[in-house]
Amino acid sequence: MNLADLARVDDQDLRGEASAPETQQLMHAIMSEEREPAVVTTPRRRRRRLVLGLATVAAAAAVAVGTSVVGGPVTSYANAAVSIENAGPYFSVTITDPTADRRRFEEAFRAVGLNVTVKVIPVAPSEVGKLIGPVVPDGFKWHGSIGTQGITPCSSAFCGKVWMPADFPGRVVFGIGRPARPGEPYADDGPVDPEGDEALPGYTSHGRTVVDVRAELGRRGLKAGYRLFWKYAEKDDGSMSWFDEAVPTGRVKDDWIVASTRLHSSDTVDLYVIPGADAGPAPSPYPQPRWYD
Repeated sequence: MNLADLARVDDQDLRGEASAPETQQLMHAIMSEEREPAVVTTPRRRRRRLVLGLATVAAAAAVAVGTSVVGGPVTSYANAAVSIENAGPYFSVTITDPTADRRRFEEAFRAVGLNVTVKVIPVAPSEVGKLIGPVVPDGFKWHGSIGTQGITPCSSAFCGKVWMPADFPGRVVFGIGRPARPGEPYADDGPVDPEGDEALPGYTSHGRTVVDVRAELGRRGLKAGYRLFWKYAEKDDGSMSWFDEAVPTGRVKDDWIVASTRLHSSDTVDLYVIPGADAGPAPSPYPQPRWYD
């Protein structure tokens, strides 16, 4: 189609048309008519979505208080379970609700840039509400150091400092202590001191025979558990390594010597016993499940 062939109407062709009586009458009718303002309506369904969207945004903002504008780690974070602040060389941690879902704790640690898994674990009454760990299952191979120090006085369940590089990329596991049920084993929170962990107030078990320590447990209404304490020569300098093996009562002789004792549960104490000469060869060390596995 050739646009030049289309009919064209120029302004001069319309001159005088507006002055015709019929045109004037139509124009007067249009101009004298009262015009109502235009109203734009919003569909009801769409308006409800808008309200729900605003509520969701408000909830997200309440959870994400302190979030970096650029989406990176924040310097402090708090929710109903815990508050964490990056204080430079350490993280300040305050546990306000040790019974909260573990995900609330993980949420706070991750907000400040740490890859932390939290487990709620059964502990002795003195450890309830405390932060247990940290544990690095794959080994700590990074600059700096890692550790925890409790702070007193504390108006919450736990107040403490956590030394940990803010840029540590590995996984770290913490425990939050909860009350153990009657007879439920306590989570093992660290290696036993081979030179004398003591579980019985006012009584030294280190160096005594199994029969003597068992008699003391009986007087206190407690039961005994047994773990053989195997030692291994490790280096030319004479340093030793060791591991402990849970064994039944029949594997332990009355005259063997107790190295340490540790609370196993509310009604049981584990005796860490040095195997006697007739105990046979030491078995190969093997890993046993831990609370952080």
